[in-house]
Amino acid sequence: MRPIATFIVLAILAVAVPVVAQEVLTNDSVISMVKAGLPTGVIVGKIRSTEKKFDLSTNGLVGLKKAGVPDQVIEAMMGQTPAAGGTAAGTTAAARPADTTGTTQKLRDRDVIYHVDHDKYIELEPVLGTMKTQAMPFSVSNELVLKGRRAVYRAKDGQPVFLSAYGPTDAVLVRLEPGKKDDDRNLKLGGGGGYMSFSVKSGVRDKDRIDVVSERNEQGLYRVTPKSALPAGEYGFIVVGGTGTGSAKVFDFGVDKGE
Repeated sequence: MRPIATFIVLAILAVAVPVVAQEVLTNDSVISMVKAGLPTGVIVGKIRSTEKKFDLSTNGLVGLKKAGVPDQVIEAMMGQTPAAGGTAAGTTAAARPADTTGTTQKLRDRDVIYHVDHDKYIELEPVLGTMKTQAMPFSVSNELVLKGRRAVYRAKDGQPVFLSAYGPTDAVLVRLEPGKKDDDRNLKLGGGGGYMSFSVKSGVRDKDRIDVVSERNEQGLYRVTPKSALPAGEYGFIVVGGTGTGSAKVFDFGVDKGE
């Protein structure tokens, strides 16, 4: 009788214990986490490790943006890496995630800057700028000169997104001025002097520096975006530290359609 009694007790317990439903993330779930102030990395990690059923229609994406969901989170939702044993809703086998963790491209994490163009990561080719110093009797000017009035690579919008192996203070985004007479682009890097004055300043001037928003991702790359849309013109990331050697590495690009 004892085995039968034990079986009956276990059967009763099995019925009494409630079944816990598996969590499924939705657009509202993500918006709630953002409004609660959870870090972007935490939300992205939650998306990757949990079942989800997102509304990624045009209206759904617009609603996410209006609710203040960061671009990196939306991109992770678009990638929708399935949780273990599950399939992400709304994706196809041919879809390529926009998040760098799941990209089919092999990204380097040193000495490189990528332009993020939807789900593509386009590596910018660095150019070498030459330092020129012009000394007058009472003044000195330093200028970085790049060949060509226009960069070869052109961004399609005025607020491009980049992935950089350099921190925002190691590769500074600047605006370059096309040469007035020569086929080149220029960046003044300090100078000074004058009558009865011999003080000289060096480095990128505030007026030439572009303010950016920067966030480091799980791969150690920095996601860099200009704070404001860039006017049409010539730009580049100048690597800090090399300007004292007579030359400097610049990851240059142009914007044809600015703000």
